[in-house]
Amino acid sequence: MINHAATPAVPTAQVATVILSTFNGENYLVQQMDSLFAQSYPGIKILARDDGSTDSTPRILAETQLSARIECMTGGDHLGAARSFFALLKAAAATSTDYIAFCDQDDQWHPDKISRAIAALSTVRAGRPALYCSRLEIVDENLTPLGFTVLPNHIGFGNALVENVCVGCTIVLNRAAVDLLCRNLPAKAIVHDWWCYLVISCFGEIIFDPDASIRYRQHGKNVFGVALGRFDRFKRNLRRFSETGEGRHWQSDQAAEFMAVFGNRIPDRERHMLNDFVKAKSSMSGRLTLARSNEIWRQKRMDDFLWRILILMNRY
Repeated sequence: MINHAATPAVPTAQVATVILSTFNGENYLVQQMDSLFAQSYPGIKILARDDGSTDSTPRILAETQLSARIECMTGGDHLGAARSFFALLKAAAATSTDYIAFCDQDDQWHPDKISRAIAALSTVRAGRPALYCSRLEIVDENLTPLGFTVLPNHIGFGNALVENVCVGCTIVLNRAAVDLLCRNLPAKAIVHDWWCYLVISCFGEIIFDPDASIRYRQHGKNVFGVALGRFDRFKRNLRRFSETGEGRHWQSDQAAEFMAVFGNRIPDRERHMLNDFVKAKSSMSGRLTLARSNEIWRQKRMDDFLWRILILMNRY
């Protein structure tokens, strides 16, 4: 679903918890937190977790916590981005919060980011899991604009199996989505945001806002950067053809994990799609069928074409 509507009024009694995972983020962390404190939505709490930083990031968090503007989880073992965010998600879910927003350490949020997200999520019927995400404005280290991410054409479970269009730093979850995710956390996942897209596209509703809600800072230390332009996307696709080891099978591994976690609870259409996707790993005829299927797709035509070649090569 792509939401083009203007932002309606939102009940401010509802609480939104921003979960912030940090790792050696001293360069931009203060600027990011300033943009959180400047949010127009008043009912915001911030829960932070440091993932084993060796720079001044823990000190920055500790000093900010003393001002009572954020709360920090104890412990600082290095878990990696996905497991760190899942730990934060579980901790925030144990509170009475109504919404949870993922937050990276080095971006800058627009003042109405949370308000827009909650306005969109408030249109979803009660009890239905929903995930809000948005387009990104890409900026350099000095916040100089570089462009915008491409809008997705069609969102759904078939896309979520092979591609993530829900960038974590834009995601906001309603309470039903939070509860669903926390009851079914994976033993392994490619990244936390992709897992969220996969789960909610199967069992709930995805709301994609075509207006950028954050400035995404592109710099040399991004854990996952954004490909700008055709050449960057081509280089990423080329790496997929040259990968060795477990990296060749991340999509099928995540699909198998999804099947193991949710089992017979998966709706019939999605379960049929998932079975075909996983079983094709051991069958050339299955891969031929999968490569011709229009039920599974990537957003860009060239990306989709190359992915189908990778299916035939059993590198997915």
